[in-house]
Order: sequence, then C-alpha cells, then structure tokens
Amino acid sequence: MVKPIPQPRATSIPIRAYLAASVAGLLFASACGTADPNIFGGHFTPTSGGSPSAGAASLTGSAGSEAGGGNSSGNSGSGGNPTETVAGSGNADSGGSGGSGAGCAFSCGEGGRAIGGSENSGGAAGSGDQAGSGSELMDCTAFSPDASYMPATQHCYLVDNEPRTFAEAQLHCKELKAHLVTLSNQAENDFAWSMHSDEHWIGSQDGKAPKQSGIGTYTWVTDEPFEYTNWSSNQPNASKTECVDGGACYEHCAFQWKGGEHDSQWNDRYCMHTIASICEWDEAP
Repeated sequence: MVKPIPQPRATSIPIRAYLAASVAGLLFASACGTADPNIFGGHFTPTSGGSPSAGAASLTGSAGSEAGGGNSSGNSGSGGNPTETVAGSGNADSGGSGGSGAGCAFSCGEGGRAIGGSENSGGAAGSGDQAGSGSELMDCTAFSPDASYMPATQHCYLVDNEPRTFAEAQLHCKELKAHLVTLSNQAENDFAWSMHSDEHWIGSQDGKAPKQSGIGTYTWVTDEPFEYTNWSSNQPNASKTECVDGGACYEHCAFQWKGGEHDSQWNDRYCMHTIASICEWDEAP
C-alpha cells in the first residue's frame, strides 16, 4: 500500500508572517508611541492617555497622558492626526515636564515624538504665568482687607485710625508683622498722605527720652538709610511741652501734618501724644 505524501500546511507561513509583523508593530509602538490600526485593530485602547476618538484605532489621535501638568485632559484626536494636542502641551500654568507623546502606549524617549514636551508644554517648573514666582506684592489683602499696594515700592500699607502714642503705634504695627511707615522719597511721602490726609505718625524718632531737651539724630525704625526728608521750615525743633505726668517734656517723634508750607510735610511731636498712624509691610507674609 502506497502511503500518501503529507502536504505542507498552507497556512503556517502566513500565520508566522502575521505574528512577526504584530511583534514588529508592538516594538515600533513602544519606541515611538504610534500604533498601526492594521496591527492592533479598531478596539485597541492605549495603556496611557485617553481613549481614541470615535473608536479610531490609531493611537496618535488619542488623548495625551496627564504627565507634565498643563491642560491635563489632552484633546481627543481624529483619524490619527499626529499634530493633536497632547499632555504637557498648551499654556500650562503649572510646572512640570512635557508629557509622553500623543497616544504613547509606552514611555517615549528622546528619539520619540517631539510633540510631548513641545515648546508650548508645561516645561520647567516656574515657567509661564505661574503664581507665586516673584516677590512683588500685588494683593495686600493677606495682611488686611483695607491694606493698599504701592507699585513703585512693591510694599503694602495700612492706616490705623486709632489714636495711639508713638510707642503704642509702633507696637501695633509689629503685632501685624509690619512697621511704622518709612518714607524714602517724595512719591512714597505723597502716597502715605493720600491714604490719610491728616496728622499721623511716621516711623522716625531722634532717640532722646521725653524729658531730654534738644534735637537728637533722627533715624528710621527699620534702620534703613535716613536720606530723604520733608521737614517743614524750622523743623524739627524739639519744642517744650507738658508731660502727661507733669513737668516739662520735648518733641522727639516725627509725624506728617497740615501746618507746614504745604500738606504732607513733617514735624516733630511729643511722643506721648495720641494720633493716627500708618503701618507698612516690606515683604510677603
């Protein structure tokens, strides 16, 4: 009896070729982040990022992953358009590096698509309009709802209408983590006067005790250079006045007033008198 000659299976070679192509496609997708719809089929879902748009199989149109911050949701692509917005792109307000490429099923390296972390990506921390990146004080409400901001100095100021002695006013400002206002130029002098156009303490005294006669050396309470002055004529003069506990006292503390050649000039006053004051913050809380 003649044995029939076995016939080779006609499907073995095509199957092997198909499997080899599938593996190659997986390796290609892992390297560059692009998946071929002819390999993965129309229902393949990437392991990272959003879902493909309209059921399209191409991963390049999928929503980007959330890595890198920015507009984390990414835009759904259509038809595998390689220019779709991905994670890390857009005008990100927060720091972080750009996300992985559009539809990357695996992490894309430097040789992958340049869309993730592109020029409009989240980029380095602190880029763009990130809040809190500068020292400028734009919002003074952290100190007080009534505090005012002066752009030229980048400082915050608050009027205290409560009548206080110089020492009490200074202590009150310190409790607010501020100091009695110091005036370094004409613009700041005018700004303080615009906030409170009447008598108020400013942060300067001459270092003498109330019952000591004569004019001492005026300095700022912050120890900053005492270079700008705006004294009225013949001031300071350490005039004699009556002490609150009796006897003679003298003027050794500075304030802004209306009685000079023009408003907002400085005069000296007995430090135990009670008038309004202005506090100033130089730094953020």
